[in-house]
Amino acid sequence: MAGLAMLVASPSRPEFRIDSSPKAINRRVCTSASATVTAPSSVAVAEVSTREPLEPFIFSKTSDSAVHWIRHRPAMVSWCPPPARRPCSGTRRRDDMSRQAPHALATEVGRGLSRRAVTRSLAAATLGASLWPRTAFGTARAISSAPGEDGGPLRLSSNENSYGLGPAALEALRASLSEANRYPSKHTSALGAALAALHEVGEEQVALAPGSGEILRATTLAFTSSSHGLVTAAPTFEAPSRTAALIGTPIDAVPVQPSGALDLTAMAARGQGAGLFFVCNPNNPTGGVNSSDAITDFVARVRRTTPDAVILVDEAYYEYVEDRSYATALPLTRTDPRIIVSRTFSKIHGMAGLRVGYAIGHPDTLSAMQQQLARNGLSSASAAAALASLGDEKHLAQQRTLNHEARAFTREAYERAGYRVLPSEANFLMVDVRRDAGSFQHLCREAGLAVARPFPPLTTHARITIGTMDEMRRAMRIMLPILSAPSSARYGRSVGAVEWQGEC
Repeated sequence: MAGLAMLVASPSRPEFRIDSSPKAINRRVCTSASATVTAPSSVAVAEVSTREPLEPFIFSKTSDSAVHWIRHRPAMVSWCPPPARRPCSGTRRRDDMSRQAPHALATEVGRGLSRRAVTRSLAAATLGASLWPRTAFGTARAISSAPGEDGGPLRLSSNENSYGLGPAALEALRASLSEANRYPSKHTSALGAALAALHEVGEEQVALAPGSGEILRATTLAFTSSSHGLVTAAPTFEAPSRTAALIGTPIDAVPVQPSGALDLTAMAARGQGAGLFFVCNPNNPTGGVNSSDAITDFVARVRRTTPDAVILVDEAYYEYVEDRSYATALPLTRTDPRIIVSRTFSKIHGMAGLRVGYAIGHPDTLSAMQQQLARNGLSSASAAAALASLGDEKHLAQQRTLNHEARAFTREAYERAGYRVLPSEANFLMVDVRRDAGSFQHLCREAGLAVARPFPPLTTHARITIGTMDEMRRAMRIMLPILSAPSSARYGRSVGAVEWQGEC
């Protein structure tokens, strides 16, 4: 019989050991209960053909720090008598789970999965594989919708806000659903007006987008070309440089200072004739900031040599900053028509999944940028939630305090263990782990923790997102033993170094 299921277990309750490494794809995978599975591909939901009636149960694969599904199509499961256990030759143990069908739900709940998580898994199987990511990165991204939920893997890799939306945003989100049949102009207009009032600019000086990453990409498309390059930093947020590379724009990436702040003097000196300067302040992934005076001096230097260049200042982490020398670049947009400041609701507002970003600048400059943006890119629900979050000052203040406390705890834990941590004014830390960052990322994923990919040229540094205090305690219990072990292995993309995608 053949059927669609998450995975199946025979009444003899075999114990699966699944190898999903790249070398195992397209070859036979053994189980310790003497069953074999031929797996020609690795994607979402398992469709199996069996030689005897089987009862379904939920299979949760937690290696690589992810709950994900494997499709075997076609897959033949041959069941052998279970008593004699034998090792799986030629494979490496990745997971080891036994289930007792037909009591799958009770068993899973007893093992730590919530009924909601189990129900969600069953629903995924019913809906089919097309709804689930099929790439290696998609698998890594599917680690958890709520990091640390139900004692599961921690996701500290994308600078998301573990606390999520505030109460006002949640209520507005629910209320907006009654108008989901209408185009979003009512809500987006209200959000634009509120942002203009907050920043004391005209509404024509505000541009909304589905995430600030879209603003960065659109600005790069609008103001760079093969003859007008991009000046950026290394490492920094890569949306502009990725976009520039796609369209053949020359890229000059200036190394950051040892503190993690941008080397603005070098960027200005090397940017003559450039079309766009990208300034991420605070800088992602290092967390360093450049002072208000340094930004003002940088703008003056650029204007002396390249007066027509656009300067894009990304302030995604602005709300977290406590350094008194730092200030927003928004006042500069009132006197310089070629400066754009971008912000996001993905970080302190906890709205990464709703995709809301905005830019402040001169109307003519924003108009050129907006030609590269999709019309009506922001949903009514996202705009309504963002508008409510803007006014929830109590929640935002609480988020700043919680982030500061958890960041200080994590920094102290690393420094006490003898590891250097770069100064950070954001919701993450950049730690010199004194080993290949790809190796460290892989070992953490194997232990149930997702940290960020490597950021060249800081190849021995790992970026760690700051979650809740409980999450950071759990993370340190995972990371410190890994760091204390000898670092001999060097891992590349084949073992899961995740490529950049999305807004992190």
